[in-house]
Amino acid sequence: MGEFWVRTGSIAAMAPDRPLPATRSTERTQAMFMQNATTFRAAEKISLALHGLNILPDFGTSGLLAGSLVETDRGWRPVETLSRGTRVATYDGGFCAVARVERHHVWPATGAEVIHVPGGALDNCSAFSLLPGQHLLVTSEIAEDVLDRAGALIPASALVGYRGITRAALVRPAEVLGLRFASEEIVYVNSGALVHCAAEGPEAAARRSAFFEVLDEARAGAMLALMAAGATWSDGQVRAA
Repeated sequence: MGEFWVRTGSIAAMAPDRPLPATRSTERTQAMFMQNATTFRAAEKISLALHGLNILPDFGTSGLLAGSLVETDRGWRPVETLSRGTRVATYDGGFCAVARVERHHVWPATGAEVIHVPGGALDNCSAFSLLPGQHLLVTSEIAEDVLDRAGALIPASALVGYRGITRAALVRPAEVLGLRFASEEIVYVNSGALVHCAAEGPEAAARRSAFFEVLDEARAGAMLALMAAGATWSDGQVRAA
């Protein structure tokens, strides 16, 4: 039987019983444990990315986390079960067919967070989470008076502190799905939340809307503060978009 050596600190074991071979002073034993999510080498990160796994993802992007429920013409379905051609209920366009479903995975990393929305906070039937960069549709008289539009899109990150909405660490790998349609749409998620979905094509990644004012986090926070202070607004709801 061949020889093997195990070295742990100052303890050395060998089988069969023979002296350890001489080693150079610069030689180091390698750890027998998998690297953590933040210490993969560049080549390993590329390999993982090719398999749809982002070690250090861009949490400013949009998309729905697997498990979110979307209203379709066949009832409420987990977003990960949808595919091209599935007819989805939209805010003002009836049922529209999905043109494409984008899929990727995110991995827990230092500082990686999602926005946790408890049940009822956005008129949603149950709790769910959003990426910080996912936009939410706010419909209010304030938005109409200030922006001369019926509503405005705000990033989910701006909702932290509003109606019990918090940041939560991403503690396990998650699949993120982006629904794309022939034109810009807003879809129903977890009953009352309205999630913005970009149109199919190169403009899908653009942070703009043809129908609503898009607010940055500072402006969105100011508007939410007015609402929380008791300002009059149309239906008292903030909807995900």
